[in-house]
Amino acid sequence: MYFRTMQARKVLPNVLTMGNLISGVLVIIGLVVWPFGAEMNEFHGADISEMGALAQHWKGSGMLMLAIIWAFGQLCDLFDGLAARWAKVDGAMGVQLDSMADLVSSGVTPAVAGIIFLHTWAPALPSAIKFLPLTMVLAAAWRLARFNVETNQPGHAKEFSGLPAPAGALWWIGILLIGAQYQHGGSFGLYGTGGVMVVMSSILIGSTLIPLLMISRIPLMDMKGWKGDPNYDRKRIIWLALMVIVGIIVAISSRAWGLGLQAALLLYVLGGKFIRPALNH
Repeated sequence: MYFRTMQARKVLPNVLTMGNLISGVLVIIGLVVWPFGAEMNEFHGADISEMGALAQHWKGSGMLMLAIIWAFGQLCDLFDGLAARWAKVDGAMGVQLDSMADLVSSGVTPAVAGIIFLHTWAPALPSAIKFLPLTMVLAAAWRLARFNVETNQPGHAKEFSGLPAPAGALWWIGILLIGAQYQHGGSFGLYGTGGVMVVMSSILIGSTLIPLLMISRIPLMDMKGWKGDPNYDRKRIIWLALMVIVGIIVAISSRAWGLGLQAALLLYVLGGKFIRPALNH
């Protein structure tokens, strides 16, 4: 029994990592063939002024399901490192698997989602703009490779910098949530062309600002390494509470939970300017 328990502990981290990987793949499949991929031909050649009507063809429930699957994968990514340290198996193999899973779920998946959104909702846009979300996969690959290399270098600075790839995925999960609630505009308040423009603006930010933050050297609040600096821990808890409060206020006031998630994410970026670990720690 003890042997089986130990084996399960060793396997759990990799199972969670694969859950993150599979979730990204499932979202890509869902965007192409389920629940609304078969209807994409209806949008071919449409004028951008028709975006409000076109959006009604998207299935809000399907988009919500994809957002949930994607969010589940991000939870797996959150806990796989904790599970590895708990099982005492956090080695080089797990680090590489985690990076490859993040590249798919936080790089490839956002890029595919953004390209499909733009081709579907804004077919009149120039082709170069429709493929702008490819910046996410480029930024994720660069960010993850840089992190893996620099983490193992002697004298590497302890200060956390650059937006983590999973945080970039959260922005795109927010876009799916906004799209799902937009589809149910009568209930959530995002309707007509205005609702589409909210989604389009989020895609533009997700294709420009978010990738730039990922490859940047901007100091950010580290979500790991707790119990090492009580003062830093206390500041992080306060800021995280502020993020939750602001996110809820934005979600309720805008009647779009995706916007609340994105507002909290932007506040997280801002927090790096004020919440810093002690340099001598």
